[in-house]
Amino acid sequence: MGRALKIQKTGTNNGVTYPTSTTVSQPAQSTNVDQGYPNFGSLTNTVYNAPVQTLDAAQFLGVVGGSPATSTASVTYPEIVAKVNVVLGDGSATGVKIGRIIRQKGSHKFLVAATQTPISDGSFVVGSAYQISTLGTTTNWAEVGAGNDAVLGDVFTATSVGGSGDGAAYPVGICVLSNTATPTAGNMSIAYSVGDSAAVYASYITNKWVRDWNGMTYGTYADGNFGVNIQSSENFYVANFFTDEGTVTWSGAEIINSADAQNGSLQLAQIASVTS
Repeated sequence: MGRALKIQKTGTNNGVTYPTSTTVSQPAQSTNVDQGYPNFGSLTNTVYNAPVQTLDAAQFLGVVGGSPATSTASVTYPEIVAKVNVVLGDGSATGVKIGRIIRQKGSHKFLVAATQTPISDGSFVVGSAYQISTLGTTTNWAEVGAGNDAVLGDVFTATSVGGSGDGAAYPVGICVLSNTATPTAGNMSIAYSVGDSAAVYASYITNKWVRDWNGMTYGTYADGNFGVNIQSSENFYVANFFTDEGTVTWSGAEIINSADAQNGSLQLAQIASVTS
C-alpha cells in the first residue's frame, strides 16, 4: 500500500553542530524529521510536473500526516487535514469535526484526533481515548488515566471525567475513510482536487498515492462492500499539497523522443492540508 503516512516531528538534539575545531563541543541542534519528501530544489537533475510547471523549488511530491500536539504544520511543510467523527467510550460520537492523523492503521483506516474542540479537564468521557493537547499545571493526569509522567501528545484512555484543572485533550479514535463531507460516527474523509475539480474524497491514501471511489458499490468500506472492486478499478493520482495541475512521469516509464510514452504519466492530486 506504499509507505505509511509519516508524522512531522521536531527531534530534540537530533542534529549535529560542529564548531570550527574537529571536536563536537556544542549541543546538537533540533531537526524536523519525516516532514515530507525532499523538495525539488534539493534534487539533482530535477524534473518538475508538466505540461505547465506549477511546482517550485521549495515544494515536493508526497504528503504527510500530523499529530497536532507533537508537530507543527507550516507553509513549507503542510500536513493533511481531515473531517472526522470519533466514537467515544459511551457509544456517542463527537460529530463531524476538523481532525488530524495520529497514525495510519491501514490503507483506508487511521487513528485520528478531533482537533477542532479540545475537551477540558472535568469533561472527559470514561472509556474514551484522548491525546493531551494542553498539559496545564493543575490537571492530575494520573487520576484520569494518563499516568504519572504524562507529556504533551500522550494518548490515553480516560478512567474518570477528571477535575477542574487547566489541562485539555483531543478526542481520539480509529476512523475509516468515507465518500462524504459529513462522515458518520466512526468514519472520516480526506478531500482532494484534480485539475481544478471541486473537492472529492479519498478511498485510499498513502504518502505517494490517493485513489478515488470509481467502481465502489456503496461509496463506503462497510462490511458488505468488500470485494474485487476494492482497489481494482479506482483512478489513482500522485499526492501532493501544492497543485492539482499537470502530470508527472511514472518511475521507469518509457520515454520516446523526450516525451512520455502512452500511459507514462500520472495526474497530480492536491490533498487538503493545514499550514499552522
